[in-house]
Amino acid sequence: MYRIGIVLKGVDGLAEVLAGLLLWFAPGLLRTLLAPWEQIDSDDRALRVFVAQLAGRLDTDLAHGPSAFVVFFLLSHGIVKLALVYCLLKEYRWVYPYALGVLGLFALIQLIAVMRSPSVGGAVLMALDLLIVWLVWREWVALRRRAASTA
Repeated sequence: MYRIGIVLKGVDGLAEVLAGLLLWFAPGLLRTLLAPWEQIDSDDRALRVFVAQLAGRLDTDLAHGPSAFVVFFLLSHGIVKLALVYCLLKEYRWVYPYALGVLGLFALIQLIAVMRSPSVGGAVLMALDLLIVWLVWREWVALRRRAASTA
């Protein structure tokens, strides 16, 4: 479960890096990518309206170029996650305290976001972040025990 959670964090980090690069170099591409979803042949009108509104908001918000903060946040967040995932998968014991601090901070940011605008999706993401923090802590404790027993 630990490795699956860490790999998912890596996929999330990669998606953030790609989104940051996309917003930086081709912000109009988001509208193009979401356009087919606006034409969904479905009875679910609410889904079509949601996607159309999301695409419209993204297009409007990014029409004059993305916020430098958004691009910086996505790129830095994604790069940090990818570095942590690499180090955690390599089982570098020195990185575990830093990973717990950084991942805990990410969970705190998610908590603040959920408190500002409550949503089920945000709460689920926050719960997953907290689960990852717990899994990393548990793995760190297990690694320290293994190291102590072999020493």
